[in-house]
Amino acid sequence: MKKAIIAVTMIALAMLFSEHFHSFSVGFTLAIVAVSCSYLIAYQAIRRPQYAMSFLVVAALTKLAITVTGVIWVFSAKIIHSPLTFLIAYALFSVVITYFVSRYRARRRDISDQQQHEIFHTGLYELK
Repeated sequence: MKKAIIAVTMIALAMLFSEHFHSFSVGFTLAIVAVSCSYLIAYQAIRRPQYAMSFLVVAALTKLAITVTGVIWVFSAKIIHSPLTFLIAYALFSVVITYFVSRYRARRRDISDQQQHEIFHTGLYELK
């Protein structure tokens, strides 16, 4: 149901902002790039938990740097016509991408939990 609501919302917004398609598509693209790069860095903390805080800070700074650089570039090149459309597209797609990435990670974690089992309560796991 959530996916249907998200899909209907995206289609409705795309239709509403069809007059300012450049602003909408730039906001969408910038959100995808910024959020994807930050999550790519942040999920490295799972592999190296001793550096978790460092990865999270670097991920937040990366997202901020990409967003600020993108906004400065877009406004200096005069690519967008409606800053409001750009802002709505960026904010909405950031939330949507965050939702999909977290659902994907949860599904991957469930699959890996089903494929391993503990050996004689030792805390060691073996794959099935």
